[in-house]
Amino acid sequence: MNAVRCLRVLRRDVPLSRADIARELNVTRATVGNSIKQLLAENLVIDLNESAEANGAGRPGALVSLNPAGAYFIGLDISSAEINAVLIDFSMRVVAKRIVSIADRYHEPKRVIELLAALPKELVDVSKVRASRVRGVCISAPGIVRDGKIISAPWLSWRDVDVVSAMSEAMKPSLPLQICNDAVALASAVAADSSESDLSDVLLLLLAQGIGSAHLRQGRVVEGAHGLGGEVGHMVMGGRPEMAATHTFEILAGYQRFLPFIENGVPIPEGLAKLVTLEGSPALDGALDEWALGLATGVLNLIHILDPKTIVLGGPLAVLYPKVAGRVESLLSENLVHGFNVPPISVARFGGDGAAIGAAALLRESLFDLPELPAV
Repeated sequence: MNAVRCLRVLRRDVPLSRADIARELNVTRATVGNSIKQLLAENLVIDLNESAEANGAGRPGALVSLNPAGAYFIGLDISSAEINAVLIDFSMRVVAKRIVSIADRYHEPKRVIELLAALPKELVDVSKVRASRVRGVCISAPGIVRDGKIISAPWLSWRDVDVVSAMSEAMKPSLPLQICNDAVALASAVAADSSESDLSDVLLLLLAQGIGSAHLRQGRVVEGAHGLGGEVGHMVMGGRPEMAATHTFEILAGYQRFLPFIENGVPIPEGLAKLVTLEGSPALDGALDEWALGLATGVLNLIHILDPKTIVLGGPLAVLYPKVAGRVESLLSENLVHGFNVPPISVARFGGDGAAIGAAALLRESLFDLPELPAV
């Protein structure tokens, strides 16, 4: 347990001496020394050449930090257009990436899983990292996920697909495997990249073909009674229930309206990023105006329901938000009930890789988990 506590202190990415860690954890230097010795043997931390300045009596102590090359994690994000695959190191840096088009086969789970199963070895081979240091694979998917299965993913036309079992059989060599919702994955990436003070109450919106969300409170995702909270893309934005077929948040504010502006064969995240610099297109300007209206309407409802302290946008479509930020925030300000304020809205730094990086970050997070104490 003390070794994990030391890791948790070092996760802030600030090198510390053993004495610094001992003071912070209120334990003896000997305890920290033994824990660091264990972590060094596991290659999870490294001793740096530089030394900390002496604080009081005694000579300066060598600084210790997380070892970026000590552990690696693979994230595979599925959409109806492509699989985005990343390999990250212990410092969250992407060391290898692949994008594989599945636009012609996304509705065939067996074919997609075959592609998924081949990607971990490809990433390891191209990166030349030690395979023994790869801790596992996490898949993120746009839909309801439970017990290793995709229960419902409308954009993929998948129902009740046991992804983990099928992938475990197909993946060689075998690695620990799990699956999560793509918005929950994005939340994991944002949480790993933020300080605890930033995570008191955050609404994450993943903007892609569909729209997912994760509500972070005190750094933890609020998932609802059945683990299904956050499916805000299915929020009906019309006066009748049957308008769920035509007027949901994700239909009005997903990336479908921008596909005509992306060249054939260009990955959607890359194509959307190119639109940021496209000027002088009345058609694109019109699409952005319509998108701003749909996005503002959905966010308006969510602010009234959840009252988040901050909102963070991620996913491939979030790259376009700065082009409409003023319009969206004006619409929110004009239409919020008196007493509500427009919370700060920012764009996560991960771009279109957010869900894939977040899936990998979920695995990384397990190294910082304290063991559960037995019930008394």
